[in-house]
This record gives sequence, structure tokens and C-alpha cells, in this order.
Amino acid sequence: MNNAATDPLVGTTIDKRYLIEDRIARGGMASVYRGLDYRLERPVAVKVMHPHLAADAQFTARFIQEARQAARLSHPNIVNVFDQGQDGELTFIVMEYLPGITLRELLTDFGVLTWEQTLDVVKAILQGLDLAHQAGIVHRDLKPENILMADDGRIKIADFGLARAASHNTQTGQALLGTVAYLSPELVTGSPADIRSDLYALGIMMFEMLTGKQPFIGDQAVTIAYQHANADVPVPSEINPDIPDELDDVIRWATQRSPDQRPAHARALLDHIIRVEQEIKKRVSAGEPTRVMPAAEAPDERTKVLRPGDVAPRTSADDEPTEILGRAGDVFADLEVPDYAETSLAQEDVAVEATRRQRPSAGVWWAFILTALVAVGIAILLFAPRGPSIVSVPDVSGTTVQEAGDLLQATELLVSDQLDQEFDDAIPAGFVIGTDPAAGAEVEEETSVTLIISQGVEPTALPAVVGLQLEQSEARLDDARLTLGTVTRKYSDTAQPGVVTDVTNEAGVSIAPGTQLEAEAVVNLVTSAGSLPDVEGLTVEQAQAALKALELQGVVGGDGEFSETIAEGLVIRYTPSTNSALDPGDTVTLTISRGPPLVTIPDVLGGTIRDAVDTLENLGLEVQVRTVLPEDSWSDSRAEVTSVEPGEGQQVPIGTTVTIRSFA
Repeated sequence: MNNAATDPLVGTTIDKRYLIEDRIARGGMASVYRGLDYRLERPVAVKVMHPHLAADAQFTARFIQEARQAARLSHPNIVNVFDQGQDGELTFIVMEYLPGITLRELLTDFGVLTWEQTLDVVKAILQGLDLAHQAGIVHRDLKPENILMADDGRIKIADFGLARAASHNTQTGQALLGTVAYLSPELVTGSPADIRSDLYALGIMMFEMLTGKQPFIGDQAVTIAYQHANADVPVPSEINPDIPDELDDVIRWATQRSPDQRPAHARALLDHIIRVEQEIKKRVSAGEPTRVMPAAEAPDERTKVLRPGDVAPRTSADDEPTEILGRAGDVFADLEVPDYAETSLAQEDVAVEATRRQRPSAGVWWAFILTALVAVGIAILLFAPRGPSIVSVPDVSGTTVQEAGDLLQATELLVSDQLDQEFDDAIPAGFVIGTDPAAGAEVEEETSVTLIISQGVEPTALPAVVGLQLEQSEARLDDARLTLGTVTRKYSDTAQPGVVTDVTNEAGVSIAPGTQLEAEAVVNLVTSAGSLPDVEGLTVEQAQAALKALELQGVVGGDGEFSETIAEGLVIRYTPSTNSALDPGDTVTLTISRGPPLVTIPDVLGGTIRDAVDTLENLGLEVQVRTVLPEDSWSDSRAEVTSVEPGEGQQVPIGTTVTIRSFA
């Protein structure tokens, strides 16, 4: 079924001013229509946001804000934004209408451009980017689909300022594959875009114009994104060695993975390209060998380089030739028009001249036209068969599949066996978002209608935030459409203060990066409060000051403990002392040293010297013996201990020397 033919907006007037004549494009964010501005009597392009996106107040506000920013840009190389507004449930933007083709269509049909043509296109783009960047606006989605090649030769950047709104809602599937091919490494890794991100995308486009290929390819968007983040962009001469070395250097400079190593702004790259172009042309004028694309023995019209005056080859018998003009420079002027096109144009000139010579008078023409109209009208009334009944597709959004099917059948419409699925922030999973054709479309009875079923809110992946500062983590969570809950601080021996150390869900369970979550799901962050201090051997005052610096309060508890290594009165430790058990503001208990432990001198008088020595040494005391008896006789009964110093019952620290005497 032709969706454009059944589009309910075609033939209507928006905002009592813009007549919608035909749909010319449909994207993930909006449909674009060719229209007529009644007030100024000029053709316009009207971009109308899809209804399911217009229902999102946050997205609509972003869409409007970006449109207002784009409207402030007025430059010959930027598509002008004339108006923005809302008409009932419709949110729309009115832009300059440019008949022509996109750079993507040009590359698809003709493969590659010469280096002269490439530089003319790039210079035109850079002039538009320079103005936008000076206004603080980054395109964010620069690609051949957004470069318009007007029939009158103008080259313009489209959708300026709208890519930011679209990226949060619409870039999925093939649309993302188209965008990711030009995505800068910083956007792949989650860093914010700046003006140098646009220059990276332009470098990729320049590579594609010169070679007919993108530098990185893959079946999935993540494969291409990985290459952007981890591999250098090759130079075009690796594919075609006839491309000037200077252009290799330009592309290498524009596509550096680090933004700091790229041109600082569009004007810097534009000035450099102008100098490069002059150097290459000097070589040409000096008669040095030039690099010219070699001609094939039997050129394929669909892959030849296109220049003004060329006529695009027909892809079918019904296609009409399309003339392509350029106004970026004079490099398009010398290509011959294909023979079949010249013949066709010559035949057309002959036919026009013959018609002009045989043209009857105006009165005869008007009489013939009126007679024909009357005859046709009578024939229609008398003989035309009665056509099928026309019905309007009902609005089934928000209903169940069964309810929607019943309503469509009651309207004499058929329900397609195929069900389309889309994510939707407003309509729960399993319920109907809408139909194709859309609600309100006028169709014939028995037309098959496809139901579009909601998959619920589009899930999002938890970005990697552990190891980042809190502010950076908040920005990444916001970009991933996640809600920041509580932020707690825990002491860590490995992370600097303020660095995120863990991400948890509302139940307090840690979540790994890449985990799929519902949009706007609440996640909590744990940040480092720094490492706990070592207070062993400090005075009480010193230990309390060190703890206070980390928002902990230290109080002395208990009677202290004996310590053979920590002097009396100094701190042994605080309790608790583990990172996981403490939060800022907690109170810890300081344990103070009582010095080495004490022992009591036992009664060893009257016993033998050997027994006394063994008893005292077992208590951790040092023993000094004063006697005239040889040591081998200390166990004899005559080796009786007669005095001990310190004396019996005294308490002394372990390790104290005790002197015993025997006068035998």
C-alpha cells in the first residue's frame, strides 16, 4: 500500500497557512512534506513530528528548542528554518524547500567524486559549519543524507540543530547504522560532543566522496562504533593511490581519535583546505604529474563521476533524466553530456519548435477544452461504475489487540496478520499504539490494516560510571535516561575522594555496567570518602584530629590494653576499623596503651636456685643469679635462695630483671 497516497495530512492545511501537497520523506522522528505557504506564496518543506513522539512533553520541548536555535542560522550553505509551531496535536517545522538530491543519492548513483569536486563540496559544508559553530551550535549528525544538492547548484546542510533531539528518541536499527558510520570516538565512549565532532564526521564524508566507501563497515552498529573508538581512519590513497597526498593529510588531521589533535574549528580546516587546493593546482599548472581517476574501458553510467550538465541515467523505462548542477566551483563545467541525453534533448527541441509553428489560436483552444470537459463530465455521470465505499481508519491507540481488531472489523476493515512493534513511553506494553495506515486515513473498505503494538518504554543500558567523578557519572546517567537516586559515601583504600565506587538498584544490590534497565529507572551511587587514617602510635589528640579530617569522631573507651610495642598513653587502634563498616559522621572508639603487661613476683625464697630461675623466666622476667656455687649445683638442696629483688608480691613489667642470691 502506498503510505504517501493514504497519508491523512496530504491535502490539509496546517496552522491555516501551510497546504500539505505531498509527502517526500519519512524518518524516525518526523515526516517531511512538500507544501505551499499561502501567505507568502512560496513552496516550503514542512517537517511534522510523529504523533507518538509529540506525546512526549520533554521530547517536544527539546524539538522546539533545537528548531529555534537552527532558525537563528542564516547562511547560503544552511537550510533555512522559516517557522515552527503547533496545530492541535501536530508539532511542525517549516523549512526552505530545495528541489534536488542529497549527497547520499549522488554517491549511490555515481560512486565517487573527483578531488576537485570533493573539495568544492567540503568547502561549502565548512562555510556553513563555521557560522553554526560560532553561534555555539553543533550539528551532531553530519552525514551525506543531511547534505542537499539543489537543482540550482546550491549545497546546503539540513537538519541543523535537530540531531540532538532525534538522538534521544529515534536512532535505532538501520537509522543508527546510517548515523554511527560518521560518529566521532568521543560520542561512542559517552563523552559530550563539541564542534570538533562535526569535523570528524566531515573527514569520514570526505573519505567516502573520494573512495566511494566508508572507512569502517559492519553488520551491527556496535561493530562500527568499536572501530571508530579503537582504530585510526585509513587514508583514501590506500584504496586509490592516485588521490593526492595532501588530501590524505587533511583526512588524517580531521579524523584524529583525540579531539584535541583535530582542527580547533571549522575555519581552521577551511583555510587549510584552501591552501591545499592551491598547492595541488600549482603542481598541475607546473606540468607535474597529476592524479586523475583512471577511466574504465567500458564505463558504467551509474558509477561515473557526476558534473553539472550531466543527466542521471535511467534506472527504469519510466524514469525521467535528472539534471544535476553545481555552484561550489567551476570543476563541473568540462564533462560531456552522455550521447543518449544529448539526442533526447535535441529531439525535444525539434518537437517544441514544431509545436510552436502549428499552435492554434487561444480561442480555438478554449472552445476545445470546454467541450472536452463537458463531455467527460456527462460520461462520468452516465457510465462510470460505482466505486468501492471509502471509510476512515478509526483511532485504536491505547486499546488491547482484541478491542482494536473488533473496532476495525466493525468499520469494514481487515486486520493484517502482521503486527508491528515499537517502544512507547506512554502506552503500556501489549497495548496498541496506532495503525498503518494511520488513524483518520481515508481508505477503501476491506483494506488490510496493520496494528502497531507497544513494547513499553524502551530499555536502556547502565553506562560505565565506576571510577568517574560524581558530576561525570550524573551526566552519563542522564544521557542513558536513568534517574539518579541517593548518593552515599563509603571509605575506600583504592579510590580518591568523590570517585564513584559502586552502582546499586533501589534494593541496594550492585549493578554491572551494560545491565538493561527500564527508562527512568532509579539507580543509586556510592562514592569514595577517602581512605581511613592509621592512628597507631599517635597521641589521643593527634588521632582525633586525623579522624575529624575524614568526618569521624574518636572517643577513648575502656581501660586500655597492655602493649609490648606501643608506649603507655598512646593509641593502639580504633574500633570499628574497616571501610565497609563506617560512614562519614560515625563515632569510633580509641583503645589506649597501658604499656607492657605487669607480673607479680612470686615467693621463691627457700627453694633451689634452679627452681627459682625456671619460675621467674616462665613469667617473662629476666633473672640474674648472685652465688658462688657453680651452675651445675644449682639444683642441690644447699643452693637455697636467700633473697629476691624486687621482692615477693611486687608487680613489674614483663621483661624486668629480677636478682636472686644464695649464700651457701
